[in-house]
Amino acid sequence: MIHDKSIIVGACGWDYPEWQKTFYPEDLPADWRLSFYANEFSAVLVPTEKWQADDVDFEQWAQDVQAGFQFYFLGDDLKVDDGLIKKELGDAFAGFVAANGNTEVALINYANKNLRDWKEWLLKTNVSAVFLMDKNLSAKQLREFQSLLELMGL
Repeated sequence: MIHDKSIIVGACGWDYPEWQKTFYPEDLPADWRLSFYANEFSAVLVPTEKWQADDVDFEQWAQDVQAGFQFYFLGDDLKVDDGLIKKELGDAFAGFVAANGNTEVALINYANKNLRDWKEWLLKTNVSAVFLMDKNLSAKQLREFQSLLELMGL
């Protein structure tokens, strides 16, 4: 192990169009995608438009993931009444993250660096969570970053 810290990795959302052909099984119903995603990754950053939608069901989200999974929410916690979200998600609620991240959470564009550069960045950072924000993020890229963390012992 390189560090005595651990870093979780996830994507901003779990519904990328490309993932319908490359990550999710072809016959997987749309409402099962979160469960499928949560089997591979331990956290997700929920985009503002997703968690503020009229039909959002936080209680169902909590049921769709295993214990230990964490939901982070893109948004300013000073402007949000998070009582309902916390109540329905329970321990799966990890908090809000500003659009530029914070001291504990980094929001990155994977395509901006190669794996060697990301390794160097990871050696210097003190964050506990990293979310890949690329508009056209592939599941392969997310897995590569997760593998890098595992290889580094983070």
